[in-house]
Amino acid sequence: MEGINLIQDLALVLIAAGLAGALCKRIGLSTIVGYLVAGIAVGPFTPPFSFVLDVARIETLAQIGLVFLMFGIGLGLSLTKLRQMGLTTLIATALGAFLVLNLTQLLGTIVGWSSTQSLFIAAMFMVSSSVVIAKVMQDLNLDHTRPGQLAVSVTVLEDVVAVVMLAVLAAQGVTGNNGTSDVGGQVAGLGAFVVLLVCAGLLFIPKLLRRLETAGDPEIRTIIVAGVLFLMAIMTVKAGYSLALGAFLLGAIVAEIPQKSSIERAFSGVRDMFSSVFFVAIGMMIDVRLIADVWHIILGLGLLMIVLRALACGAALIAVGVPPVEARRAGLALTPIGEFSFLIAQLGVQIGILAPKYYPIAVGVSILTVFLAPIINRRADAILGLVSRLEPNWLQRGLEAYHSWLSHLGGASNHGLWWQLSRKRLLHIGLELLLITGLFSFSGLILESLQQSTLLADIEPALLRIGFWSVLGLVALVPFVAVWRNISTLAMIFGETAREHTRLPGPLVENGIKIVGALGLAYWISRILPVASLPQWVWLVIGVVATVVVAVFSKRLIFWHSHWQHSLASVLEHRTPGQPVIGAAQRFMTTTEGWNLNVEECVLPEPAACAGQTIAALRIRSRFNCTIVEIDRQGLLIVAPEPTHALYSGDRLLVLGTPPDIARARAELTRSGKTAGEDFDECLLETIALANNRHTGATLAELNIPQRHNVLVVGIQRGDQRLTNPPAGERLLAGDQLLLLGSPDKLRAVRQWLREG
Repeated sequence: MEGINLIQDLALVLIAAGLAGALCKRIGLSTIVGYLVAGIAVGPFTPPFSFVLDVARIETLAQIGLVFLMFGIGLGLSLTKLRQMGLTTLIATALGAFLVLNLTQLLGTIVGWSSTQSLFIAAMFMVSSSVVIAKVMQDLNLDHTRPGQLAVSVTVLEDVVAVVMLAVLAAQGVTGNNGTSDVGGQVAGLGAFVVLLVCAGLLFIPKLLRRLETAGDPEIRTIIVAGVLFLMAIMTVKAGYSLALGAFLLGAIVAEIPQKSSIERAFSGVRDMFSSVFFVAIGMMIDVRLIADVWHIILGLGLLMIVLRALACGAALIAVGVPPVEARRAGLALTPIGEFSFLIAQLGVQIGILAPKYYPIAVGVSILTVFLAPIINRRADAILGLVSRLEPNWLQRGLEAYHSWLSHLGGASNHGLWWQLSRKRLLHIGLELLLITGLFSFSGLILESLQQSTLLADIEPALLRIGFWSVLGLVALVPFVAVWRNISTLAMIFGETAREHTRLPGPLVENGIKIVGALGLAYWISRILPVASLPQWVWLVIGVVATVVVAVFSKRLIFWHSHWQHSLASVLEHRTPGQPVIGAAQRFMTTTEGWNLNVEECVLPEPAACAGQTIAALRIRSRFNCTIVEIDRQGLLIVAPEPTHALYSGDRLLVLGTPPDIARARAELTRSGKTAGEDFDECLLETIALANNRHTGATLAELNIPQRHNVLVVGIQRGDQRLTNPPAGERLLAGDQLLLLGSPDKLRAVRQWLREG
């Protein structure tokens, strides 16, 4: 009966989540709030009795939900999208998270939290809810204004910050250091693992999906992607990080490939279902009796975090050059606390760093900020006006001067030629060093798995270790040679720059940089090599062999590296569906300022009633006074489409017009139609007798039944003679039995038409 109990609990959880989510959506709240409330209602701590019988199994299903949730978040944040957001947005996000982290830790020092508790609590509140913010911006028609775009970009990048913090905190819990370990070292180790996993994923996953696409079986592709998803989640757990990290990284990798849209559609249903189970399970862990004891903490901390996040995020955006009014408007939009706070609070309670009361505090603060976010943003103009009146004049003048100075600095110089030649090489050096670090740091887990494998049980353990490290060393030579070549090139660039602008001799600078680089690489290699795993003489032999390989096969190593780099670049340069539209929206957003025109995205549903019709036939401009300015069709961007262009299901449109006109056009464009599959399933064969009327004696071409009624004439029976697939010139006679193929409603129309004749 245990299986029946699980099905009963799952049914109860899903029904409660659906009802509560629908209610919250109706009153303007996020469905996440509804899921949490549903979990509290059916959970084991809700008096007078609990509805759910097996909480542990529901929590297991919640882990599956977490995997699908993080996979969906990763799909919305591709690596290319990160690169297109620009350096200023990245810096603003990091600076805002840094300010929130340190201000919260300062608060912890005042109220008596330990350093580790302060770190966990600060991590709970340093990121916002991307789901809620995107919904609020869309509801208020701010998603294509500059503050709205800034808020959405920052909250998307804050998901990355949350994943990093979750992985670091989970690693601390696994090692048992309780915050005393080197956080910087953990972040470096995490970076090495991420680079290793992403590079491997970008090399193999696109090839795998292309092979599956060639096979033409979407069902098998979905099953294999799900298997890879859980495999990557388990790999991150084995490496000492949260399973959320692996799922997130796979989503970011899949977001780079052409099959992204179809995979996203295939996983949307199961993701929504298990994600709701995850949030309900979060609510089930809340003891309502604790809420009664900490409600004043929830209220005070929630209001404080709204103010703190608005100030910190606004200040971070001002620091990177965003005008103060726009920066503060975006800061107000970034106040709702995200769902990652639940995970961090849950982790802190599980490893004993946080008391159980902090779990309902995290959920309560999140619900409070989510509830207040729409109210605050609807009154943002009044709030900013009050801030402007209370702000000292000297501060306003200082901010204006700072903004003007940044604008002048950005336009006056482009960092010089040396920076343009060096920045990509510096980035490549950093990534390749992290890749090699990841290879050696996490190779122990791979070796352990090989040693436990039954396929290699007959190999001597010492011989297996020597062979493994030898192969790994040869693999690492490819990026290592690339690192040294980039260092040599940088040394030459800096040497030439020093010779032209200083009195230092160029060769001296160049050779000095090479010597420092060689010593740095030697020290770094000595730190990451697992020296204790093999005798010293074996490492000496491996080193000699590696030197010989580099000396003899250096050109081949360079070729392999170039091929590898080209493979990664070919994946990253593929334009992900939807990204060109976002960039276009930002361009139109700035150029339509002052015209009372909005630019909004409109995604045609599957299926769409307007699918297959041209823009001219739909009369978008004459009926709705709107213009379709761009179409993004599976990554193919059509700018300023002609009226003869047809629209298809799944197209992402940029529609230009006033908000009321766009709303009317959206209602027409997003109207669902009947799928081809529905018509196909309804097709019937029916025999209809032709009476002696005006249709008698006409040819099939003259009657034009397929075009007139969307019905095919597939056969004619005339006495004992049967004619299959009759030609268009066949003339019909009285008494002919027509074998027609079509849907029931079309066949009824043809029958009536033939009789009326």
